[in-house]
Amino acid sequence: MQADPWLFGHDPLPGIVSVYANLAGQAWVWRREGEEVHCEQARFRSWVFARDLEDAQGLPLSWDDPAAPFHVQERQGDTGTLKYLLTVTDGRELRRRLLAGASRRLKQPVTSFHDLNGYYTLSPVEQYLCQSGRTSFGGMQFDDPVRLQFDLETTSLTPQEGRIFMIAVRDNRGFEAVLEAPTAAEEAGMIRDLLRIIAQRDPDIIENHNICAFDLPFLLGRAEVLGLRVNLSRPEGPPGVWKVNDGRTSPHWACAGREILDTIDAVRRMDLPSQSLKVVSQLFGIAPAGRVYLEGEKIAQTYLEHPETVRRYALQDVEEVDALAKRVLASSFALAKMTPRPYHRLPYAGPAMGVLEPMLVRAYLHSEVSLPAEQPRHAEPHSGGHVQLFAEGVLPRVVKADIASMYPSLIRTEKIGPASDPLGVFLHLMDRLTLMRLEHKAAMRRGEPGEHDAMQSAMKLIVNAGYGYLGAGRMALFGDREAADRVTTRGREVLGQVVGGLQAGGVTLIEADTDGVYFSVPEGWDEAKERELIAQVDATLPEGVSLEFDGRWVAMLSHEIKNYALLGYDGKLQLRGAAFDTVRSEPYGKKFLEQAVKALLEGDVARVHDIYQRTLDTLSRRTLTNREVATRVRLTKSPEDYARTRPQRKESQYEALLNAGQNWRQGERLYLYRQQERGWLPLDLNPEGHDYDVRAYQQNLYNAYATRLRKGLAAEDFEQVFRQGSGQGLFDRPLTSLHPVFRTVG
Repeated sequence: MQADPWLFGHDPLPGIVSVYANLAGQAWVWRREGEEVHCEQARFRSWVFARDLEDAQGLPLSWDDPAAPFHVQERQGDTGTLKYLLTVTDGRELRRRLLAGASRRLKQPVTSFHDLNGYYTLSPVEQYLCQSGRTSFGGMQFDDPVRLQFDLETTSLTPQEGRIFMIAVRDNRGFEAVLEAPTAAEEAGMIRDLLRIIAQRDPDIIENHNICAFDLPFLLGRAEVLGLRVNLSRPEGPPGVWKVNDGRTSPHWACAGREILDTIDAVRRMDLPSQSLKVVSQLFGIAPAGRVYLEGEKIAQTYLEHPETVRRYALQDVEEVDALAKRVLASSFALAKMTPRPYHRLPYAGPAMGVLEPMLVRAYLHSEVSLPAEQPRHAEPHSGGHVQLFAEGVLPRVVKADIASMYPSLIRTEKIGPASDPLGVFLHLMDRLTLMRLEHKAAMRRGEPGEHDAMQSAMKLIVNAGYGYLGAGRMALFGDREAADRVTTRGREVLGQVVGGLQAGGVTLIEADTDGVYFSVPEGWDEAKERELIAQVDATLPEGVSLEFDGRWVAMLSHEIKNYALLGYDGKLQLRGAAFDTVRSEPYGKKFLEQAVKALLEGDVARVHDIYQRTLDTLSRRTLTNREVATRVRLTKSPEDYARTRPQRKESQYEALLNAGQNWRQGERLYLYRQQERGWLPLDLNPEGHDYDVRAYQQNLYNAYATRLRKGLAAEDFEQVFRQGSGQGLFDRPLTSLHPVFRTVG
């Protein structure tokens, strides 16, 4: 770490678990040494890079005394770069004076550096980390910090309409407890108990799944109603808990001395069918033995009848969060050892702008070189990577060849870096991270102890972000459109080489992009022959780029680019893309689609027909509940916003709530179902009922689900298979004689 300050920072102080700083130049640094935590208070100089000093006129700038209240340094760099580094004892005053100067110059109010060209700065914590060269968790493993999880059980989804009746809490040092408030009068005492436990257990990290959007807002809302003050901070720093102002629409929270981590941020980055804690835990195989499952709206009622069941359920929730955090937050923990950003921001920070760029800025700040000038505007956006669809429909004997690390390899081997990086920090990071990732992967294979998987995953994340950063245009400080174009030009050439080599081997191409190629092999090929062809093409590729066998399947339904279904030799079905997998899919439609697609990929068209007719019949006989036909929607407008737009355009989700006399909050998610007489209604009015609109859902089955199989059948066969009713057409053929089809495109 000491040997590479560009990668890990120039001060390898170990054990930092949290940092808080403000614009007044005050910093609090909490360090863990074994089971003890110590707080160091420090002063630092707030800083801003500026292109010129026009807005600083009137400031008492000192060029000679770095300790002066306002100091300016002209750094090495070309004209037009951000070559003036302003450092001050009080960043609040500098910010006020510069924005006032910019307002006079532009003859309009300016309230933020984000509204100006010619400036660059970071949040106070990131300013301190860049300037000090420190990073978090040096010399620590994932479980060395004290990690505490808590989860609320509530009687409603909003603190205005309901209350907290149970809180499960545990930590990774063996503590666990269930706090209860059977009556409303006991709720305040329960919240005080939670705050007391947090103070006593003194965690470095607080975790939960959806803690930022639900648990913390609900806890704070109930505390406000009850006249309580919620303080999650350590005693040495400023008290309280506050929203992080980072421009995101979804809330994030912070406190002094502890990091608040939301596992749902990391899950959102993954290609998973759901973000639900229960579903994700089942997918990862981390659900506790004897897991209790309860429907959300039934938890409070179950507590009245079977309180022990709900206690077990709540404790298992926090156990799952602990296990999930180890699985999905480990790479963010590893990134915190490298990049000058607080740990709590890394699970949702973009790897290019949120991880790589702060590392570049830190290197330039420490090397006393100016930051780049603003990137030039381009009439056309950067074209990005190449993707092509060669065939659609159902293709048998499908193989994927993965093009491993194409863009990072081209960047390294051909030394394609930003022209605005005279120090060569970008290429240095690409090289070092790639080499260190290979070392960690080798250590994994040797079975050596350590968090090698987390480290290699973190390094892969940054390396793979390199190309995207180059092409980010004016959003990226060190972006370089021409360099990004060079990468994609070479990438298209290499992809063409891969596609040509595979096609020459006698396969049918399906879909190709710079990550890999799907293709169908001739009948009679086995896995050895598939691997042999891939190895032959791999031998022709440039240094650093490799083509690897990545899987084989019985068949594939190619619907459109990045939208497909795969049937494995183990009988498992994979659905990819919004055409097959979306959170708005109704349960009955999703079930139909999974069954029908699997039957189609198995070549059993008659069974597809039977599944369709059976689903129509199930709807007709009202065997399904309203819950099984409901769709999930997100409410992006507040009641006030919708009232303003309603005269021009009525929207079903808000009309449903108005018709039901229900209020809502912006950002909520709601389940709706369609009732024949009243139209759309909130599901909670009658979730287990059967009064849904049969004809509407039968039509929806065809329009929204059956049509997704259209490309896998000949046109006349599709109409026959999905005809409503049992009547036979004049030109119908036996269903057993129908077969899936595909066609080449492009």
